[in-house]
Amino acid sequence: MLSGDLVYEVPYFQRPYKWKLDKLRKLEENILDIVDELIDSHFLGAIIMHGRKSNPSEPTSYELIDGQQRLTTIFLYICASIKVLCKEKEYDEAVSLFQKYICLGRATKLFSNVKLHSCGQDRGQMNSVMSDLCSDVEFLSKLGSFKPQPLPTTSGPTGILLRNYKSAVRFLDGQIKEGGVERVRSIYDALLSKMSVVQIDVWDPTNGPKIFDSLNSQQEPMTIGDLVRNDIFSRVSGGEPSTIEAVDRDNWQPFYQKFQHDQKNYFEDYFFPFGLIENPNLTKSRAYDYLRSRWETIADPVEVVKDLSVYQNAFLGIVTGQNHQGHPPKLATAIGRLSKLKAPTSILPFFMRLSEEARKGSLDPEVATAITSLVEGFLVRRALSGFAPTGLHAVFKRLWADCGESVTTSSVAAAIRAHTTVAWPSDEQVREAVKERAAYGSQILPFVIREYDKSLGGDTPENIPWIEHVLPQTLNSEWKSIFSESEHKRWLHVLANLLPLSSEMNVGVSNKAYVHKRQKFEEDSMFKSARKFAREYVSWTPVELKARSEEMAKWVVETWPG
Repeated sequence: MLSGDLVYEVPYFQRPYKWKLDKLRKLEENILDIVDELIDSHFLGAIIMHGRKSNPSEPTSYELIDGQQRLTTIFLYICASIKVLCKEKEYDEAVSLFQKYICLGRATKLFSNVKLHSCGQDRGQMNSVMSDLCSDVEFLSKLGSFKPQPLPTTSGPTGILLRNYKSAVRFLDGQIKEGGVERVRSIYDALLSKMSVVQIDVWDPTNGPKIFDSLNSQQEPMTIGDLVRNDIFSRVSGGEPSTIEAVDRDNWQPFYQKFQHDQKNYFEDYFFPFGLIENPNLTKSRAYDYLRSRWETIADPVEVVKDLSVYQNAFLGIVTGQNHQGHPPKLATAIGRLSKLKAPTSILPFFMRLSEEARKGSLDPEVATAITSLVEGFLVRRALSGFAPTGLHAVFKRLWADCGESVTTSSVAAAIRAHTTVAWPSDEQVREAVKERAAYGSQILPFVIREYDKSLGGDTPENIPWIEHVLPQTLNSEWKSIFSESEHKRWLHVLANLLPLSSEMNVGVSNKAYVHKRQKFEEDSMFKSARKFAREYVSWTPVELKARSEEMAKWVVETWPG
């Protein structure tokens, strides 16, 4: 791995080198077992990399996806071997090792000829290692014109990487005392020819973390967000650290931090729908590959971040419910409702495009509002009718294109209905579902109950603390005298039997008789729908439950017309 005309690049913002001393001691035990012929070789595991495209006249460049800890450690022990050889005046041998394994032996256009380009936080320490080797004047003179070129950095000169190099030097100094220079030769021979790895060069970097995760489940996998960030900063990896850090501070961090909302970060959820807007045939596993090809001709990382940011506000408006786009109130409210009903992520490509076109003025906000309300009705009807979101990805990923030249409520409805395998429930189907299906436990239930309370003029909080079963889940003797076992099973979880309550109030009513529940609903409930319920229903029997089911079915069909 180290002897060729090549370099290994740890992405600038990758996690730093952090091997602790106990791991060094274990490695040294393995080395000495080989030297003392207790074992023939030692397997270090998998190192996964991605070969970057480069000019054929330049060294091959690999981005390290996983394995920087092990490769860096071996590199440091070879450097330590060179240091100890210099102490023993074995300069020719030290120079040969240095030029074959540590530095490129020819002029290149790379910013440094050191074969291992550490991450940003470690570059200062790697430069310290090179400086320590070159502090020997005789060694430096024998290197001639191919001296190590420092890695550009603003990071400090000390830390774990430098500490481990010095620890390796002390280890080898101790071995010199036991067996002289020959002992050191046996050690670096063990490092270079009897330490083995599985070297995996992946064509698609997104596969690297998956492969490594299957080989070593204890490691933290790299995400598409990590790969996008590394790809962006690879454009300036050879520049001045101050330039890299300015791009991070002024462009990348504002973009990244904006995805943080209410203790949740939506960063990783953005890239796939972003790619689908321009390429509806994209699969999730190919999202990074598409983005990388999209930016192939862009040299400036700032321009890549600008390109990525085009739909960011639209995305955030849909997932958080906040008006990041500055839409008129009606459209902002309509889009915000998609977040409140917890719409499936499959709708994102279409609505990110719709939101952005409305912001730019190429789509009338009134039309955008009507389309959003239409799709809301489609989603609510499906959810209440028990249809899983399966199949919606195929609908929404190309919905904009399927609408043809004009995106209107009619063209959207027609394009959705053209997918014959994706049901749009009729009025009759919805009525029957509301009356017969269990609504309790469904993801749509809090939204529907909140909308019903609002339709009565209630001031409903965003989160409903508790969904109450009027007919309780556990029947006491009084309830058993009103509902048979089959009636209890049939009516328990339907929408008509469910009310919003505070959690404290639920503890108070539990499975008490309806006469006690009714009084609490009417006098103490913060929800208008619960107070209205108590005034309208003097008793709660199968007759009243059936009547309210009809009423709720009628309200749902009228609220979300099909």
